[in-house]
Amino acid sequence: MALRELIEELSSIDKTTLAAVVFVGLVTYRVYYHYSVYVDVESVGVPPGILGPWKAALRHTKEADALIKEGYKKYSKDGKFFKIASIPRYLVFPTDPKHLQEMNSAPDHVLSFGDAGADRISIDYTMDHSFRTETYHLKVIQVYLTQRLSSILPEIISEVTLAWQENTNIGDEWTEVNVWDIMLKVISRTINRMYVGLPLCRNQEYLDNLVEYATTTSKSGIIIDMAPRILKPLVSWYILDKPKKLKKLMKFVGPLFEERKKKMKELGDKWTDRPDDAIQWILDSAPLGADTDTESLVNRILFLNFAAIHTTSISITQALYDLAVHTDLHNPLKDEITSVIAEEGGWTKQGLTKMKKLDSVLKESQRMNNVTSIAMMRKAMVPYTFSDGTFIPKGTWLCAPAAAIHKQEEMQYDGFRWERLRKEEGQAAKHQMVSTSVEYLSFGHGRHACPGRFFAANELKILVASIILNYEFKSPTGERPKNGHFGVSCVPDRGVNMLFRKRKDV
Repeated sequence: MALRELIEELSSIDKTTLAAVVFVGLVTYRVYYHYSVYVDVESVGVPPGILGPWKAALRHTKEADALIKEGYKKYSKDGKFFKIASIPRYLVFPTDPKHLQEMNSAPDHVLSFGDAGADRISIDYTMDHSFRTETYHLKVIQVYLTQRLSSILPEIISEVTLAWQENTNIGDEWTEVNVWDIMLKVISRTINRMYVGLPLCRNQEYLDNLVEYATTTSKSGIIIDMAPRILKPLVSWYILDKPKKLKKLMKFVGPLFEERKKKMKELGDKWTDRPDDAIQWILDSAPLGADTDTESLVNRILFLNFAAIHTTSISITQALYDLAVHTDLHNPLKDEITSVIAEEGGWTKQGLTKMKKLDSVLKESQRMNNVTSIAMMRKAMVPYTFSDGTFIPKGTWLCAPAAAIHKQEEMQYDGFRWERLRKEEGQAAKHQMVSTSVEYLSFGHGRHACPGRFFAANELKILVASIILNYEFKSPTGERPKNGHFGVSCVPDRGVNMLFRKRKDV
């Protein structure tokens, strides 16, 4: 029954008896194959016996977060490592900040962030194998979006406002709103205003296909990761049907790339008024000799959407769920936002940095509701030994127990916690939402910290600020919706509604 539930939860495709048998075989193979990489650290949640890892791996699908917290509570006092079983592999967790720093400092050819991330989403099958070596599209996130924020801010404000208005019908009376559904639409549209521009960012067929692609890719990547290498292509073909999904999106984005490539070839450096969007940024970032085939370029736009849509939608939904049960924070937030906008003469990048209460609320929500229970994933490319002598064999996966570090029992929700801490001498920068450390890992840490966190933080601020300024909202039950957990992922309850109405003082 556990396997059947696992399959149904990961994929919406119909399952036959044959597929179930094949899947059991694949998972069994993976359990014994990967657990042959023995790491001599304490195990959490693995019962004794030959089937112990199997039972633990199945338990991981529903209780990974609890298992990680159990291990951290038990072993962090002594700075020990521990491991938990998942279906594809064991996950090994350092608990001592010193060891987390060592892990972070190790070069990529020793402990690889890229290989861990690529394997986790089965990038060779869900996206494009060239992404392992040619990552120039990431410059869109690392450089362009952050640097261009001031100039594109009016477009973001415009799209957020219009998308919200067109997807809701909120008046003076309390109205039920499914926050997750609305935010998925608003986020996908707003991000694509920056990625593909008008009018495509408002094409609902394109956006629907994009969201379906991102959702299916995420689920399929998890299943493919469980299969032995020789069967990955077969499993990918069976559950993903990537060519069909790519074809649907190629018809929208492909012609844009073709047109831009043609103009770049014709005009060269004389083309000075190039569009300021991700289509152009990707083309401008491509190094000499890089794969600029239209299909590969479209895959890069899809990857950027995959990386942004769901994580941002989850974060904004979680923040609004928190605020819906902490309505005492609304007026102080509104006062801060109103004051900053008046002081700046409108929405500005500098103004967003001055919204410290808002920054604090968003950071606290991320601390309490991690998108994933782990951070700083690394795959050991060679054997590695930590300073305390702990030996890590080649092929081992290391992770930081992020949610366990964040959610200490004595630290209950406190929306303005970080705003107060920033007032202490020398602490202003440390406690910003975008600042990372081994104590705050929502965006990872170090050189592999999320490059899009600066843009994402500002996008979240704009969304929440716009809602706070114009609406009252609350939980209809007075209680916060509970999160759901699958593996190391934490997701908000997507089926609940919040109550909204227009502010009377607007």
